[in-house]
Amino acid sequence: MKRIFSTLLLLILFFYFHSNIISQSAGNQVNDKGQKTGYWVHYSTDGKTKLEEGNYIDDKKDGIWKAYFPDGVMKHEITYVKGSARGYAKMYYSDGTLREEGTWNEVCWTGDYRYYHPNGQAAYIWHYNKQGKREGEQKYFYENGKIKYKGTWEDGKVKTNVEVYDSTGTMIQNRIYKDGAFSESVETPVSSSGSSDKSFSAFTGTGWHTLYRLDMQVDQKGYFEEGKLIKGETYVYDDTGKLRQIRYYDKGKIVKVEAAKE
Repeated sequence: MKRIFSTLLLLILFFYFHSNIISQSAGNQVNDKGQKTGYWVHYSTDGKTKLEEGNYIDDKKDGIWKAYFPDGVMKHEITYVKGSARGYAKMYYSDGTLREEGTWNEVCWTGDYRYYHPNGQAAYIWHYNKQGKREGEQKYFYENGKIKYKGTWEDGKVKTNVEVYDSTGTMIQNRIYKDGAFSESVETPVSSSGSSDKSFSAFTGTGWHTLYRLDMQVDQKGYFEEGKLIKGETYVYDDTGKLRQIRYYDKGKIVKVEAAKE
């Protein structure tokens, strides 16, 4: 009797644990051809960290797939069609804040696209044609939400001009382009604050940094405190883009002005 009870107990435990294993892995199934099918969750090799999850049809990803950082925060959401990344996609910073979003078509972005500053404000609002080249009105923004650059692109190149604004939203420069290449700049009156930012990438932090103009020439480089140049150089160009002067800063003030060498 005792032996029968022990045998029954072992059978009960066997079926209990076996059913649990099945239920835990029920989402990761294969069809009769051995192809992944239905909803799957992929984990790291140690089985502790969820990497990504989504749906399979005949071994190919289909629909929205979600991927995660090691701490479980969302990394990206990508739409798949028969194994190819085609459709709306979202990418996130490591803290879960949305970084960029748009329509991805296998090898490039198409249609409307947005990239965000870490604080959630839009950094770029662009539009791509079917070939993945920028087309139509393109906008850049400061972290405070104010417009920074605005222009019209065609087949991936600037069509006519780019308007440049300071961090208050006041237009300070109009950069003229011909056949996609920079031609000249037309200055507009500086805002009452006296600020003028022609750098391609705004820097408001503290530390060593290099700022570039829209034509990718160096604008300022050195040590900054909250976006202000403390020690370093500012480069001054003429309307043709030729370097004319270098201004040296120390303790936040100009200490030397030197003409550029021919």
